[in-house]
Amino acid sequence: MTTPTDETTERWKKAQTYERDWWAGVVSRIDPSFYERYAEELTRELAGLMTIRPDTWILEVGSGAAGILTYLDSRHRYAVDPLEDFYASVDRFTAARDGEVHYARAQGEHLPFENERFDLIIIDNVLDHCEQPARVVQEMHRVLRKGGIVFLRLNVYHRWGKAVRALAETLQIDKGHPYTFTWDNLEHLLRSNAFELVRVHRTPFRDTWIKELTSGKPRDLLKAMTFATRSKTTCVLRKP
Repeated sequence: MTTPTDETTERWKKAQTYERDWWAGVVSRIDPSFYERYAEELTRELAGLMTIRPDTWILEVGSGAAGILTYLDSRHRYAVDPLEDFYASVDRFTAARDGEVHYARAQGEHLPFENERFDLIIIDNVLDHCEQPARVVQEMHRVLRKGGIVFLRLNVYHRWGKAVRALAETLQIDKGHPYTFTWDNLEHLLRSNAFELVRVHRTPFRDTWIKELTSGKPRDLLKAMTFATRSKTTCVLRKP
């Protein structure tokens, strides 16, 4: 595995500070029950591939305030997040959690579990926040059992959108995302780490562009006018 440079580590730390400050700023108005809707979406995506049972071993990488696994029916649920100490200190977040979930502070690059332990791994809107995305994918492969499933969601961009975001990164406009992926980038990363893409759903760039153009929010309008439009991408992966 590669070793992060001082530059990538410092950039990741800035992103983590931004992420913590964002969550701290929305504590009073955010409803963590949105994770329940996400759990329902996950269940639909896995239909015909996996049925989650009480004996299913589940890991969520980057679980955030509560995590999707809060609303999944299993006796073996584990969640890791580098900001876990912060999330665990907020009563509004802990009240939304299932007390049977095991939460821990850890990075996806260094998962504190033995090889081939989990049947299902969830990583939702996380990979572009990481210090070393490739290492996170390698670690997920390591702790997933053969035939196991990964549920991954991520916003991906076309090449122009990635170039615009690179400029925003240079100007320190978007501090929360150290990385930006095109679909080609993401597919190559997953396949090169021996994952099989079982299902892929991508929202059309045009649909997102229209929503941003008409949302009335200045930030969305800026994205639309610069064509830095994202595609919400859902992947179901299998470890052969």
